[in-house]
Amino acid sequence: MRRLLLALLLLAPGTAGAQAQGPAYPDRPIRLIVATAAGGASDILARQVGARLAEAWGQQVVVDPRPGANGNIAAVAAARSAPDGYTLMMGTIGVMAVNPAIYRDPGYDPERDFEAVARLVRFSNILVVHPSNPARSMAEFIAWARARQAGQNTYGSPGNGGSPHLSMVVFARMAGIGMEHVPYRGAAPALNDLVAGNLAAAFSDPLLTLPQIQDGRVRALAVSGPRRLAAAPDIPTVAEAGLPGYDVTGWLGIVAPRGAPAPIVARLNAALNRIVLEPEMTARLASQGAEVTTGTPEEFQAYIHSEILRWAQVTREAGIQAE
Repeated sequence: MRRLLLALLLLAPGTAGAQAQGPAYPDRPIRLIVATAAGGASDILARQVGARLAEAWGQQVVVDPRPGANGNIAAVAAARSAPDGYTLMMGTIGVMAVNPAIYRDPGYDPERDFEAVARLVRFSNILVVHPSNPARSMAEFIAWARARQAGQNTYGSPGNGGSPHLSMVVFARMAGIGMEHVPYRGAAPALNDLVAGNLAAAFSDPLLTLPQIQDGRVRALAVSGPRRLAAAPDIPTVAEAGLPGYDVTGWLGIVAPRGAPAPIVARLNAALNRIVLEPEMTARLASQGAEVTTGTPEEFQAYIHSEILRWAQVTREAGIQAE
């Protein structure tokens, strides 16, 4: 009896502490803000991951697209939300690493206002042209573009500072050609205008572009990353096709408002890593041109910092400013 009473006394403080901490996370729906229009890579990945997270935890994950101002609208909304783990954001290279360099005041600071949760994927963009373009290779496209006025060489992107925009900025500088940027409110509208023949070229994300390539609506010339895509192994990298050292890779990952509880961040990180490493999910992402990346919140935070430094230098040297 004495042993039983002692055991009950030892358990009592822990039980009281658990009750004081409130209900287990999550006990209500989670909002996942997306900085781009519906239908883009960020939105699609958010819905795929959100659906699996909802299945695992039994709570709805509501994807909330907030396009506009190059992602600043979404970032500000996320940064000003309660840091309780119930508002998350799909962080992109543009929102988390580039906007602070090209906007005088984007309204948020990616390192001060956000907690890194989990880096999910990285992806190359595909250099594509309309089928009517005479270029059948990247080298032929460069020669074709050099023979034209820079204003005629229009290219589309989802907006200033995203990986499609940066892919072309670095490409044009290394190739020595003039290209005229036309920003759109999302990746799909930019690709649609290229399909319609209203643009000379674009670097576009694989998820949207691979079906258009397969249907013959655009012609692929090269991919922007260091390796060929598993989903399209016949397309060479830009480096292979004639510009050694070229490497521009986009990425997506989940972030939370600064101050989110560490145990919640850790639980989210573990769940998200587990989801993207599921064989079915990894295969699906590979078919969409994305490569899974995992790691700790600390590793993701360090990666964001390194990307901020890299793209601050590139945008400064290229004179990129928000339009």
